[in-house]
Order: sequence, then C-alpha cells, then structure tokens
Amino acid sequence: MHPGTKYLDTFLAAYETGSFVRAAEKLHVTQSTVSYQIKQFEAWLGTPLFERTGRRVLPSALAEQLYAVCGRFMGELNALRAGVQGGQAAARPVLRLATGSSFGRYVLTPLLAGERYREAMLELRFGTDEDVCAAVANGQADAGFAYTVGASNALSFDLVYSYPLVLIAPYEMKLPRASKASAPSREDWKTWVEASSFITYDDYEETFTRWFETNFGLMPRQLRTAGHCTEIEETIALVAAGRGLSVVPRHTLAAATRAKTVREVALPGSKDTIDTVFFVSRTESWHDPVLDRLIEDVRAV
Repeated sequence: MHPGTKYLDTFLAAYETGSFVRAAEKLHVTQSTVSYQIKQFEAWLGTPLFERTGRRVLPSALAEQLYAVCGRFMGELNALRAGVQGGQAAARPVLRLATGSSFGRYVLTPLLAGERYREAMLELRFGTDEDVCAAVANGQADAGFAYTVGASNALSFDLVYSYPLVLIAPYEMKLPRASKASAPSREDWKTWVEASSFITYDDYEETFTRWFETNFGLMPRQLRTAGHCTEIEETIALVAAGRGLSVVPRHTLAAATRAKTVREVALPGSKDTIDTVFFVSRTESWHDPVLDRLIEDVRAV
C-alpha cells in the first residue's frame, strides 16, 4: 500500500466525527492508535491536518481539500462500479441521495415515486445534517438535502425549499378559552404552552428553538418532556394519544389532520416560523439531468 493512502480511513473517520475518540470507536481501535496514525499521515504530508481543541479536532484548509479529493474519488469509483455491473441496469441513471428524515419521507420520496423518475435507479439514505454532508463529501451520495448550512470548503449549499413549523396538540385537547371579561392574552398562551409537556424527536432542538424564539423570544428555561421519538411519525402519534404537544413541519401533518387526531394551534398574533432545506453538493461538481430535474421539482413543491 502506498504510504500516502495507508491512513486515509483514519483521516476520514477523524474528519467526519470531529473527534479522535469517536473516530477510534468507529474504527474499533484505541484513541492512541488514531492519534499515532494521524501524526504519521501529517508527517508524510509535511503539515498538520487538524487543530486539537480539547476532545474536538478542527480540520485545516488542507484537510478540507483532501476530504473533497476523497469525495471525488469515491464518486468516480462508484460510477465505475455501476458501469461494470452490465445488463440493463448499467444503462439506467443512478441517483444516490442523502437527506434529513422528515423532508425525505414527506417531500422527496413522493416526488421520486412519480413518473418523471421511473427510469432512475434510486439510492436514498436518511440521516442527520452531519450524516448528509459527510455522505456527499466522501462520495457515498451524489447530492443531499440538509436543514442547515455547514462550514465546509468542499461543499456547496443552495436554498431550495421553505416550510412552516407549527405547534400541534391532540385534536380534543382543551385550549385556553376566552373568559367573560376578555380573550386569553398572549401571556396566557405563553403560560399554557410552557406548562405543557412536549414530545420531542431526533434533531428537534433547532426546530423547537426557532419556534419558541419566533413566538416568545426565547426557549423555556426547562422544557417539560413527556417522551422522545426517533421519527416524526411516532411523535405525531404520541401527540394524538394525548401525551403532549410538539412542534413539527406542517407538511408532515396531512394524514393526521384529515383523521382529526391532531390539530394545529395558532397563537393569536403569531407569525409563521419558517424552516429551510438546502441542496448539498460537492463544490464544482457536475449535476446530471436527473438531479437537475429533481431540484426543479423540489423548488416547485
């Protein structure tokens, strides 16, 4: 093995996890092994790849460039692999996408199930924004969709989709009501919301923070949590069962609102809390026609 590639797996693990400890766990080796191999790789390159800051490591500009090179290589390798499969499958375009869960399930998958993509072979993976960016950068995905912009010289981010975040409650739940004297004040609504229990889900922190800051100026000092789910589907089901409130993308509610199991709670005088989805691609990468068509369809939703 060429000395320049001997420790690439270690470099990729450290870059993607941002930690020598987590890289060691991912590679099933000790932390000292990761540290040694990174030092050997840096010695061979003649320059540091990471800045050590406690338990975290920050990639240098060279590390960003190297990661982009690895991503292009993996993309070419996967294209070569697809080309040698032979038969009809090799002639069909392969669309490898990484995406956040709720956007992928409720927006992207229905589009990809349409007639316009019948001829495309689809590889769809779900994950956090960090997972999406890592998959695109290292060539495991041709492109991705993430909720936030990451700091990376290897990737480009383009806003393609916006949607409102809404507070939901069980359909039969009693909300603050007007008294004989006056309607519930905004402070009454704030007290009611903050006294309620919430159902959370993976990656809910930014969603909840954005909604609370838009409506009340800040997050509650302590959020009362009645349960946590991996996916939004289960979150909506627990809200419908009366376990608590939640804040979710409006596009995830169609079935539940039709069935009258949950309801949107519109606070008096509130403004829509808007969340965003960004198209993630490798910097200066070439977009095939199928991918360009998908971007157009996402923008048109």
